[in-house]
Formats: sequence, structure tokens, C-alpha cells
Amino acid sequence: MAKLLLTTEEEKAEKFYLLKMKMPALVGKKDFDNVFKSLDTSFSSGPFVVILKKNEISSIRTGIIIQKKFVKLAVNRNYIKRKFREIIIRSKLNAFDAVLVVKNKIEEFDKLKVKTNFNDLESKIEKI
Repeated sequence: MAKLLLTTEEEKAEKFYLLKMKMPALVGKKDFDNVFKSLDTSFSSGPFVVILKKNEISSIRTGIIIQKKFVKLAVNRNYIKRKFREIIIRSKLNAFDAVLVVKNKIEEFDKLKVKTNFNDLESKIEKI
């Protein structure tokens, strides 16, 4: 029983570490334009599109584009950002620029649907 509790505490600590881990970001219009002009692969699931492009840097850089008119509440926009960063960290991609774009309006935000979409995206990213 104590071992089971220890495992859950370890998992919580690992998840906390992953969420607090800083990732290099795409900064400025020039970086985003480079990704959109010469993308290598892109995946979509529901309203989400992930665009990947190889870069010269040995680490992955992320960019997130969520328009306020597509996802109204800041809480929901932040949830999407956290989930995207989680799947990028777990995927252990190297030398890529990754951009998440929300293409369609999400009328009723349902975390279960969002998780399903991100699980689908994660499985597609892992196949690279």
C-alpha cells in the first residue's frame, strides 16, 4: 500500500517538473514565417494542427497560435498550451520547430475531447 502511494507521489513530482520545465520558443514573425514557408510535416486532429519543420538547433522550439475568437476563456487557452507542451516534451523530438494552430472555433470546450485530440496528435508525432 505504501509503495502504491509512493508511486503516485513520484508521478505527481515528475508531472510537476515537466510542466515547469522551460522550453525554447519561436520568437517573432520571422521564425514563424520560416516554419510556415518550408514545413516538413503537419498533422491535424479536430480543430488543432501541428506543423513541424527541422531546424539547425539541436533542441526543439515551440510556437502556439490560439486566437481569442476561437477559444474564449484564458483558462481553456492555457490548458491547450500546457497539453501541447506536455506532448512535445514526452515525444523527445530533437532539432524541430513545432507550431500548434487552432484552426476552428471551439464552441463548447470539453476537456475530454481536447485530450482525445491531443492523444491522436501525440501518436502521429511519435511515428516520425
